Amino acid sequence: MDNKTINGFEKEQVFQLYSYLVAYEESGIQNYKSTTALLRDHPELSDLKTQINAVKCRVSNSEDMKNVDFKKLHNEIYFTREKGNLLLSFLAHLRNAIAHGTVVKHGNSILITDFANPRFRPIDFTARGCVDIEIVNGFTRILSSVVL
Repeated sequence: MDNKTINGFEKEQVFQLYSYLVAYEESGIQNYKSTTALLRDHPELSDLKTQINAVKCRVSNSEDMKNVDFKKLHNEIYFTREKGNLLLSFLAHLRNAIAHGTVVKHGNSILITDFANPRFRPIDFTARGCVDIEIVNGFTRILSSVVL
């Protein structure tokens, strides 16, 4: 790994996305229990819903996720539980995966893995998936233009 990349991503890109995701969550937005309520109060986030609709979000359990060959998934992510709604769940798990260094570039996609306790990985998955980089870049573009 060179000094300019982290797990195949440009450091600046990773840091920027992570800072947006942290600001997003710290804004209190994670308290919304439905996407409808979130978008009613924050219509400027409607493009995020469009982005997340391109990803198949599935609720699963940690044990079943161990058997998923997530390198073969395409725009699909598994969660052990939803954090209010699918949009917030996806963004929270993406933030955690970046924080724990478990987001890895895989061709034109990223592999996302989140654990309940990173010290015990890979025993207790909370999310696993493979999403096109362009979708994640779309989150970055949208979040960078929204003041929360």
